[in-house]
Amino acid sequence: MSEAGSYIIRGGIQGRERLRVLAGVLAPRTRAMLEQLPVRPGDRSWDVGSGGGDVTLMIADMVGTEGRVLGTDLDPAKVALAAAEATTYPQVEYRVADITGEPPAETFDVAHARFLLSHLTDPAAAVAAIARTLRPGGTLAVADVDFSAPLCCPDSPAFRAYHDLYIRTGRHRGADPLIGTRLPALLHTAGLTDIHIQVNQPAEPDPATKLVHVLTLENIADAALAAGLTSTAELDAILADLRAAVDDSSIVLAAPRMVQTWGRAPR
Repeated sequence: MSEAGSYIIRGGIQGRERLRVLAGVLAPRTRAMLEQLPVRPGDRSWDVGSGGGDVTLMIADMVGTEGRVLGTDLDPAKVALAAAEATTYPQVEYRVADITGEPPAETFDVAHARFLLSHLTDPAAAVAAIARTLRPGGTLAVADVDFSAPLCCPDSPAFRAYHDLYIRTGRHRGADPLIGTRLPALLHTAGLTDIHIQVNQPAEPDPATKLVHVLTLENIADAALAAGLTSTAELDAILADLRAAVDDSSIVLAAPRMVQTWGRAPR
């Protein structure tokens, strides 16, 4: 199945705006990981599944104008929006591409993929394909979710129902919303060495962190309904409770557990 066939989240402008909120929540953690790799001035980098380009531009700031960043995504609308926001970055290029197809002909010092592998039916093949584009000693960094760890206080049936629906919808398409803990093994199988892993789960009670859940549920609604896994009435009820939680500072709804893993190509 192609990436488009297994992807459960809406594309286009709605999908891009969800990614913008998510990027803001995760920016400090993503930047910290990229600094550990490290991403250096002059590096040639590939941001795989670049979405709205938030991480692409973060990498671009790190490689500078003497470096280069390629961002690829299967959604033409997101690629166009990202390109429009990158006009002051001459080192950035975006292309429409599906990771299940042919990888770029170029080679890279750093490749990065965030929240891509959990949407694929064959993530091992994707990791192997990305790894083959690395220069000797190059780094592949992947970050993805483990939806098996809902964290909310006080307990919320709506929040748990949303978690369960996300998992079932992803699995219905053949994807793996619990892939996070598998990431080190995928990199090892692809021949990478010096593998590192760290785990994050943003749990701030601020509205932006909690809004991610509302936006995610809204953006998987089409896929969940098409699969017959929920009803409009059930979705409306869950969304109403989640929206109420966003503005209630006494309620903590953590983001999904995120696993960050990186490794190096042999020299």
